Amino acid sequence: MSQFPRSATEFTLPPTPVAQPGKVLVVESNPAMAEIEVLVLANAGHEVMSAPDAQRALALARRWNPDLVLLELDLPDLPGANLCRQLRNRSPIPIIAVSLDGSPDAIGDAYAAGACDYLPKPLRNGELLDHIRVHLTAPQAA
Repeated sequence: MSQFPRSATEFTLPPTPVAQPGKVLVVESNPAMAEIEVLVLANAGHEVMSAPDAQRALALARRWNPDLVLLELDLPDLPGANLCRQLRNRSPIPIIAVSLDGSPDAIGDAYAAGACDYLPKPLRNGELLDHIRVHLTAPQAA
């Protein structure tokens, strides 16, 4: 007699670890991209706010204290690496840099400024949610 289940209803997968819903600040200058990112994250259960530029992002981060920042590197008022550095100086929260510019210099600048991860645009929803889950569940370095 086989030990395999006879039907799909007899077979269950172990639950996948799901991040606790977190507060995610989306810093994105493209309104359409920001709306998509906010919808994807909110649909996954996260509380989300967005800012179109560095100045509004800094003000919102001070007021709202997000658990994670999704940071576009090409901002209209300040290079994303500079904003990343300012955010990092005030908090050890995870910062995921995103950009169309996949040059090694841009990515290196983001990491040097304190980003803990990098995702190339266009973002894939599943990949984005996986990266956010990892950073919201991983203990952060002090």
